[in-house]
Amino acid sequence: MAQKRDNCIILLVDPPETEKISQELKTAFGPERAVHVNGDLLSNAYKLAKNFADAILIISYEKTSRHPDMTWLDQEDPGFLEVKNHAVEDRIQDAFRLGFFTGAKKAVMISHLSPELKKDWLYQAFDSVTDKTVAIGANQDGTCYLLGMTQQNLKLLEAPGFSRGKSAEILSERAKKNKLTVFNTPETYSITGEETLLKWMESKETLPPLFSPQPAPVPAPAPAPAAEAAAPGKKGHKRHGKHQDPAVQPPPETPPL
Repeated sequence: MAQKRDNCIILLVDPPETEKISQELKTAFGPERAVHVNGDLLSNAYKLAKNFADAILIISYEKTSRHPDMTWLDQEDPGFLEVKNHAVEDRIQDAFRLGFFTGAKKAVMISHLSPELKKDWLYQAFDSVTDKTVAIGANQDGTCYLLGMTQQNLKLLEAPGFSRGKSAEILSERAKKNKLTVFNTPETYSITGEETLLKWMESKETLPPLFSPQPAPVPAPAPAPAAEAAAPGKKGHKRHGKHQDPAVQPPPETPPL
């Protein structure tokens, strides 16, 4: 893997407000619950990207008066690229351009709606991307959860329509028309309703907890001294500091006059 500055991960983040949540999530879960579901998905994706040691993180964030910063997601406030163009495809292009402007040689954008994305898949994407190869991760419904490229291939995003419908297929076709090789990361799914949400929650529950308390070890009983073990029927006696030879008995106490 190259130097950290050579790679960047792009994540689009919207504030936890009903009017900023996608209509698909609001239709599936209702407005209020959609905010919580989207927040959990963003937190999951943000932790993955933040803890990825071999890339910098670029966040495209549309701040509001209620949420002017990102302390609601991270108390350390990671900083962000403020959204100028509100259309999602413009945001994506701006984020990629910023990544390359800051010196990155490879950029990988991820979607928070696909929570099964793994660190190993990010490594696969970065390792595969060249001026002749783009990385694309497809969901089961044909949408795209990962897109990786070099600055040379920003032309794939110039024509509109690459983020709608079966975006993974659209981007793959564009790459092939430009005589590029497509590296596909493993297929996964995106959260679109109760069924996929339950699938994700069940997968989280089957994972072992990271900091589960371990039961205290039960100390083994101390073995009896050899001399005591060899004397059948002998009763135990208390010890007081120094060892006392069992063969030597103390003198009887003198009765009081």
